[in-house]
Amino acid sequence: MGSSEQSPASDTRLAHPDVRIAVENFGPIKNGTVDLRPLTVFVGPSNTGKTYFSILIYALRRILFGFPRLPVVRYFLPFSVLRHDYDRFPKMDTTVQGRELRTFLEKLSSDERSIRFHDLPKSVRNAIHLSLSHRELFQADLAEELMRCFDVESISDLARLSRHSNMMDISLSVSKEEKDLWHFRMEMSEPPYITAEGRIENMILFPEGWRGSEYIESLFSILRNIAESESDSIWNHQNIFTQFMLALANCHSIVGSDTHYLPAARSGIMQSHRVIASSLVTRSTRAGLERFPELPTFSGMMADFMQRLILYEESGPDNKTMNKLADQLESEALAGKIRTKRSLFGGYPEFVYRPLKTEQDIRLTRASSMVSELAPVVLFLRGVIGRGDTLIIEEPEAHLHPAAQTRMAVTLARMVRAGVRVVVTTHSDWLLKEIGNLMREGELGEGTDQPSSGGELPSALRPEEVGIWLFRKDGSASGSTVEEIPFDRIEGVEPQDYEAVAEALYNRSADLQNRLERTRGEEAAGSGHE
Repeated sequence: MGSSEQSPASDTRLAHPDVRIAVENFGPIKNGTVDLRPLTVFVGPSNTGKTYFSILIYALRRILFGFPRLPVVRYFLPFSVLRHDYDRFPKMDTTVQGRELRTFLEKLSSDERSIRFHDLPKSVRNAIHLSLSHRELFQADLAEELMRCFDVESISDLARLSRHSNMMDISLSVSKEEKDLWHFRMEMSEPPYITAEGRIENMILFPEGWRGSEYIESLFSILRNIAESESDSIWNHQNIFTQFMLALANCHSIVGSDTHYLPAARSGIMQSHRVIASSLVTRSTRAGLERFPELPTFSGMMADFMQRLILYEESGPDNKTMNKLADQLESEALAGKIRTKRSLFGGYPEFVYRPLKTEQDIRLTRASSMVSELAPVVLFLRGVIGRGDTLIIEEPEAHLHPAAQTRMAVTLARMVRAGVRVVVTTHSDWLLKEIGNLMREGELGEGTDQPSSGGELPSALRPEEVGIWLFRKDGSASGSTVEEIPFDRIEGVEPQDYEAVAEALYNRSADLQNRLERTRGEEAAGSGHE
């Protein structure tokens, strides 16, 4: 899809910008930079930071409402300021804001030129800059979200605090068509000290020809009606300001843009979530809190995953396409259906498996580990994920037969084709080999747009849509580093250490065979002498 430099701004609500995230001294990671692609894959040994980076993506996307072209965060949206952010919100002269916006909106009614960021009223530009750097707003909320997601008591717990440095650094850059849009950087250190700064480039917000967009026209029509009202009260000025910020956020957001995380422990949670939910509800009463004053805590992603299951309704935001994906995964890998039943006790949903050509439901506790592993993927496709969303999956190959692992790779590719952004961590050579094959299909131009003759959704991947990132220890015992594995038409996207393991296994096997042959030969020679 084209950027807003070339197309009406309404089209950009379907187009993800390019995002680069860099970290230094973050958990087990010494340093690393990742460019997010439609399919982003993290590979490498355990304890090198793949999960750390995945959780960071989840936290940043949640606090920034995805990675929009323009970072208008929640503090400036209607009702939020009045509800719980008012006391922390920087006091501004709403009369000046309102009058500046009235003048700007009057100019829009007669100006046909493109609108850049620097064309916005100064109070609006200052507010957007402030939303990325204010200590009591964005910094505090980002730190709180990181602590929630990682289940740590202090943000400094995430720093490596090695002999080299006690400073943790996170930076985020957003661009489109190789043109920078905005940047953000956050540094954290003991005890902790947190500093953050953001910069927004003079991007084109609405290109020449934006009047052809019915969506934007209707938004500015509403704003002009508010601005032209007779009231000159502080409330009306604030209303103009918040409505204008909402219009900017809506015009430059990603449609959907929700973020979902499937943790590595999902199969166990699928088998026990009703017991866990019932226990949590019991303990949430006053008597329960007095009886269990110190409760263990979940990480943020685990709690969010549990909540999705407890509140699950089988009607997804993009039902037709996502249902098709769920159906194909069930038929190709599960040979059965994942069904939802509402429990008579407590109202929690119960998830069961029904094999093909039977009328018998099997509880997930009695189904195979593969069924428990794939069940949440099927459920999220059918009732949670929509176009424009991001899905992060830890080890999608867990408990799967090699053939099922390759089918999972095809499912991930189909999600990409359906407009879902996917991030996975993996140790599977089979998964990577099939992703390499799908990239070769993409280079041939096969199966990237239309369903196959059998009705299967397309699964080919263009090489530029895929990023494979290798996490590995740098050899100095000071943490891991991150580097991209380039796609090779012959080798695919396989890490070199996988080849080294395969070669070592082959050499060991050949050596043992040779020794066995020598032993048999010696035994035969000895028996001949007898």
